Amino acid sequence: MKNKLEELKVERVTIIELAKKHKAFNVAVFGSVARGNENSKSDIDFLVDFELGASLIDQAALRIDLCELLETEIDLISRKALRASDRNILQDAIYI
Repeated sequence: MKNKLEELKVERVTIIELAKKHKAFNVAVFGSVARGNENSKSDIDFLVDFELGASLIDQAALRIDLCELLETEIDLISRKALRASDRNILQDAIYI
């Protein structure tokens, strides 16, 4: 059985296409999936940059599309929303 990071690698091209469709780029995964200690109930945490002009609708639509593609819950965080205390997210990040 593949772990979730291996599944993301298989879907890499589609994930990047969905990101572009919704004005996002620099897609990374972080959290338990990036660390390799996820379990069957773990969600997938994504970190992305959004283009200027991207709306909340773009962000919500990307989250929905990723949930449907990967058939699991997704947390989607914009890099601009990170605070200094969130450095561990950047340390864990694995770019897709």
